[in-house]
Amino acid sequence: MNFYHRFFDEWPWLLRVNFVFSMFFLTTAILLVSFILFLRINKNRKSKRKAELENALLDFINQYLFDEDFDKSGEVIKFKSAYLKTKFDLKITIKQILIFDENLKGESSALIKELFLDLGLFDFVLNDLKTGNWHQKARALFVFSQLSIAIPNHFIEPLLNASRDELRQQALLYSLKLADNNPLYFLGKIKKPLTMWQQIYIENGLKYSYQGTMPDFSVWLDHSLDSVVIFCIKMIAEYNQFENIPLLMPFLKNSNEEVRLETIKSLCKMEHGELLTHITTSFSAETQLIKKEMLETIQSIGSYDNLEALIPAMSKEKWNIKIEFHKASCHFKPELKYTVFSKKVGGIEEAPTTPTIAHGF
Repeated sequence: MNFYHRFFDEWPWLLRVNFVFSMFFLTTAILLVSFILFLRINKNRKSKRKAELENALLDFINQYLFDEDFDKSGEVIKFKSAYLKTKFDLKITIKQILIFDENLKGESSALIKELFLDLGLFDFVLNDLKTGNWHQKARALFVFSQLSIAIPNHFIEPLLNASRDELRQQALLYSLKLADNNPLYFLGKIKKPLTMWQQIYIENGLKYSYQGTMPDFSVWLDHSLDSVVIFCIKMIAEYNQFENIPLLMPFLKNSNEEVRLETIKSLCKMEHGELLTHITTSFSAETQLIKKEMLETIQSIGSYDNLEALIPAMSKEKWNIKIEFHKASCHFKPELKYTVFSKKVGGIEEAPTTPTIAHGF
């Protein structure tokens, strides 16, 4: 040992440094290759186990659902003992049950839910909901939602205001899908704004998942969150709740631009005539975005006379609004399509090549 140590010390310092680095990189390369091989072997092992379990599940579930002579209680115990030994096995089983549930209806769908409970998967998923991280909780809510399995509200309500948008979204969808009535009760519980995607998912849930009576969306018009108010204003028009029109009118003067914009869109969709009077009187004081929407509203439910009432205001408007005004004019009178605006250049107003209706320009 002393010989090799003395021999190494006699090497030039550059050679010693090269040797140390070479050994370091060689060791690192061996460890890296070993790690990659381990991952590959583990992946292959899991893939083989997954294929075996999926085949066994396919046969087992088909017999459970369609074989009248199948001993359900006894075979469930045998299957759990033979196949459901790890979390990996449980996750694969849940995935297969969800696939079956998606493609089955009626009595078979009820049997799938029964099988889920018989296999003890409820406790596994509920434990994820209680103690898992955010994506495990979101996955658990998705499973319960897909299988329409009810769980106590005290598990759901804290998640309605979770920090992750994805988790809040799953909590909203679960609450909506399993509601017998008052499907939007959770709107009174939330303290975080509804994202655009959440609003879309709720709207789709009301259309395709909820089977009860549609709620009165005006209940939440006094909500502290503007996003909830905007959503409800939109839904009032979507479901033609004309009786709520008087409650929408004050929102035309709301301080939030998005609220005013959605109110105009909704009243326009319900073809409320008083909206045109509001447009005539408040056009000049509005933002560029609202003015553009107002001009589109006149095209949808108004007349050329309503448009003419805005001519005096056009002299002070920017050219993008004047262009929108001209488009609206052409909508009512196509012959004005080729009219050219007059404008001032260097303080001198150029004459238009053809007559224009925009006298205030």
